[in-house]
This record gives sequence, structure tokens and C-alpha cells, in this order.
Amino acid sequence: MRQVKALAARALARLSAAFSSLTPRRKNLLAYAVALAIVVFVARGISFDDLAQALGRAKLYLFTPARVSSFACFFFGETLLFSWLFTYFNAPIGYREMLPANAAQYFLQVVNAAVAGGALVAFLHRRKGVPWLAGGCTMIFQGMLDFQVMAWIALAGAWFVPSFPFRTAWYYPALAIVVLWVWAGFWMRGRPRSPFLRWVYERPSLGAFRQARVRHYLVLMAIRLPIFLVQCVSFYFQMVSFNIHVTLGQAIAATPAIMLLTALPIVPVGLGPDQAVMVYGFRAYGSKADLLGMSLATNAMGMIFRLALGLGSAGAFARELADEVQAADKPAPGKAAGDDLWPESSGSTTRACEETTETYGEE
Repeated sequence: MRQVKALAARALARLSAAFSSLTPRRKNLLAYAVALAIVVFVARGISFDDLAQALGRAKLYLFTPARVSSFACFFFGETLLFSWLFTYFNAPIGYREMLPANAAQYFLQVVNAAVAGGALVAFLHRRKGVPWLAGGCTMIFQGMLDFQVMAWIALAGAWFVPSFPFRTAWYYPALAIVVLWVWAGFWMRGRPRSPFLRWVYERPSLGAFRQARVRHYLVLMAIRLPIFLVQCVSFYFQMVSFNIHVTLGQAIAATPAIMLLTALPIVPVGLGPDQAVMVYGFRAYGSKADLLGMSLATNAMGMIFRLALGLGSAGAFARELADEVQAADKPAPGKAAGDDLWPESSGSTTRACEETTETYGEE
């Protein structure tokens, strides 16, 4: 057993090293290869004629506005969310200043998925002088809030919707909510007595967790909730337009699980997992061809919208952010990777942010 574990550990280490050595372009090609392999596997048994007929039966007068409204709500809503998030915990950022950065991130999700995740952190570092690790931890903080909003929606679905795909017992989302609020309480109560916990608490990069109070949690969750609810309603109309027979309650209750299952960072914009979740999760509600056609149409329109955001200045800004993300992945000569990620004290980080805020405060 020990030999098997050692062999598995060595194999994982070699795979990790091999993946890290790839260029961003090759990482992107690998991500698309994985996504297409999943699509091909899911599409087994569905002919091109069946798929064409499913697309022909679709009610585009329902699907198109539902997809457009979903994407628009996500993009403009997240722009507002990120501007408030970074203003709370890193540096003042207005809505108009946040728009090109968020557009660049959405564009990169299609053309360079390997660096899209670091685009907003690169924007913070470049415009506001926020350390890379501090910006990344702020994004992790928001990710935990997003998970809690999805848990609340899933809890409501478990209580009020008698049956829906991906149904779970109500106490799972309830437990997740309790754990997340206990975690929030740890940060809000102040410096812990335990030396180890105090070391964790005082990490300079975790400023968002230390600064957050109940009002920050409530405001950010109040911005995120309608974004998710619009996504739920849009998801319902997209399925109805492809003759998938679900109720609005079932669509709302199932959406959090779908968003979690299709948020894998190894594929671009959910391509692959989207098809697997729709075809295998909703097979009792529509034909396999309709389910595959709906998921492919959703992904295709999402990619078109993201590519459109890259036109003009947003595309140039995206290339600049991508270059900065790639440069950050390369350690300086004579310095180990990660040596400059932990400032000596939180005071130095705060002073750097304050100086940068004075510089950019007039934007």
C-alpha cells in the first residue's frame, strides 16, 4: 500500500511539473482538448441529424433573449460586485474603471483560459499596487461568499421544491452555511490566542478576511443574489425553449449544483462539463439531442459574447494583463518562486496600498 501511495505521489508530481512547464498557449490548447473530449463522449449515440433537428425545433425567440439577459446581468452585475469588493478591502475602484478589467477577464476566458483567472489580480497589482497574493485572497473571499449564496438557494430548493435533478438533503447546504459563518466569526472576533491560529490570522495577504464585517458580507451577498437568480430564471427559459420539461422551481433549485459542477477550472467557460451535466442530469426531462443542443447553444453564445468584449481597447487591455500574469509566474533571477509574496508586515502592505490609492484616487 505504501508503494502504491509513493508511486501515485511521484506520478502526480511529474504531471504537475509537466503541466507547469507548458506555455500558456499549450495550456489553453490542452484545456480545449479536454473539453472537446468530454463533449464527444457525452454525444455518443446522437447523430448530426438528431442534433440538427433539436436545434431546428428550438424556440429562438425564447432562447436568445434569455441567454442575452443572463450574460448581461452576469457581466454588469459582476463589474459592480468587484468594484465594491476591491474598494472594501484593497483600493478604491469605480464602476467605470472596473468595466474594462472585467471585460478583459471575460475575453481571456475564451482565448487564454490559462491566465484568465489572474486577470483581475493583475489589474489590481498594475493599477493599485496591491500585492499579487493579497488580490488573490480577496478573490477567494468572494468565492466563499458566492458559495454561501448558492447554498442558500439550494437550501430553499430542498425545502420548497418536491423534486429536481441533483437533489440533496436539506442539511447539506445548511451545514455549509453554518460552517461558513463560523469561519467568518473566527475572523471577526479578533486575534486568536493560539500561536498557530494567530500566525494564520496575521498573514498580510488575508486582509479581506480580517477587515470584513457583517455589513460587508450582507452587501456583497445582496449584489450576488440577484445575479444568480436571473441566471436561474434564464436557465429555465433556455430549457423550455429546447422542449425540456422542467418547472421554474426545479430550474432554480438545480442551478446552484449546476454552477458548481460546471465551474471546473480545467476547461474554458464550462465547455464539456455543461454538456455532461445537462445530458446525464436532466435526461428524465427531455431528449438527449435536445439537452445536448441546448447546452452547446448556451456555450456557443457565451463564447461569442466574450469574444465581442475583446474588440477594441478591451482586447488590448486583455493582452497587457495576460503578459503581466505570465511575467508574474516567472520568478526573478536568483530568487525562488513565491519569495516576494509574503510582505514582512501588514503595515508595509497597507502603506503601499495607501500610496497607490493617492496616485489613482482621482481616476
